[in-house]
Amino acid sequence: MDSPLLSPAKARQAAIQAKDWAYVNSWLGRQYAPNPVPAFERNEDTLRTLLALAAANDTADEEAALLHQAREQAVQGFKARDEADEKQKREILDELEFCLDDRGGQDLDDLAKSAAVLGALNTEAAQLGQSVIALTKEEFAIQDQLTKVEMLQDYLQRELETLRQQLDELKSNPAYEVPANLPEMTVEWTKGTKTLAAKVGEYQDRITALKRNQSKGPTLEEVLAEEEDVKRLVNTVKNLERRLQLFRDLPTDVQGARAKYRELLEELNELTQERDSKLDQTIRGK
Repeated sequence: MDSPLLSPAKARQAAIQAKDWAYVNSWLGRQYAPNPVPAFERNEDTLRTLLALAAANDTADEEAALLHQAREQAVQGFKARDEADEKQKREILDELEFCLDDRGGQDLDDLAKSAAVLGALNTEAAQLGQSVIALTKEEFAIQDQLTKVEMLQDYLQRELETLRQQLDELKSNPAYEVPANLPEMTVEWTKGTKTLAAKVGEYQDRITALKRNQSKGPTLEEVLAEEEDVKRLVNTVKNLERRLQLFRDLPTDVQGARAKYRELLEELNELTQERDSKLDQTIRGK
């Protein structure tokens, strides 16, 4: 094989290939910067592929730069034209305002103020008329909402008065006062409950024994009668237990019971206020 140093054609080809690799290495360095270029196999196929990619990338970059430059020029042109139009408009308005008399200047100010108050997009009569109509409709809608709110407020006020009357009745009605002999009644009901519970257990045992000895025991009519007695006793015990449960949490002394009663009234007031607040929030949300 001839050495590149001995063959001018191969020397020229090696120089071109070295130049191509230098171009590819420079392009890869820009693409991977600031990271180093990864290692890869360097052969003629790889060189041709990378050359094609680098050329296509450079062409795309040049097209993007030209497009950006064209856009910048177009934007500058639009800005210059807008500035010229704006300057011309200001000159025309200044000349128009200079030519107006006092009455015309006052009318122009009134028209501008009306458009600003109505929120109109321009000062044309049709646009101002539409704004007046929309403002009138909005005023009527707000007035209707105010009427509904006032009606609701009156209803809530009546409900509040009713609750206050009920509260006054709870405070003044003797039926809701704590009996003076509550501790004695509680002790008596507790004893009665225990006695009846023992009776119920006794009757249940007797019924069980009767069922086991039906042939030797009482008649069926007697057992049924005993069962009815037991049911009545059970109902009586349940009623006493419910009545006892109502007084179980109360203090044993009269003063303590009254204090507990006042505490429950305050809790009722707080719950009523919380209900009214939630109702008001619901109404406002709607």
